[in-house]
Amino acid sequence: MKKPHGVPMWEFCAQNPRFDRVFNEGMASDSQMMRLVVKDCREVFEGLNSLVDVGGGTGIIARTILEEFPHLKCTVLDLPHVVSNMPQSENLSFVGGDMFQSIPHADAILLKVCRKVIFFNMSFM
Repeated sequence: MKKPHGVPMWEFCAQNPRFDRVFNEGMASDSQMMRLVVKDCREVFEGLNSLVDVGGGTGIIARTILEEFPHLKCTVLDLPHVVSNMPQSENLSFVGGDMFQSIPHADAILLKVCRKVIFFNMSFM
């Protein structure tokens, strides 16, 4: 793992709020494409009751999915400093944690990686 300024990336973000904000805003702007996925690939979400957005930041993708599938229970898992003050709702919750330690149980896991979305429907595993 690359270490800017001698520390791991996520630790650097946690220690530098300004950089963390800019990084998260960049990731959030990239998440807007999810509107196209939800619109054109509805069948991916049909039959699901719950979804975990791993590394979901401020929850833009989860909120976009909930607009079309309001019955889903969405959980956003991200580092504690990212989700510590995020407002929760009946169908949207934020969990601070480390995906390498534990991921909350759900029907599906969504992971956005370097401008790609990886989707795991747990019913097939």
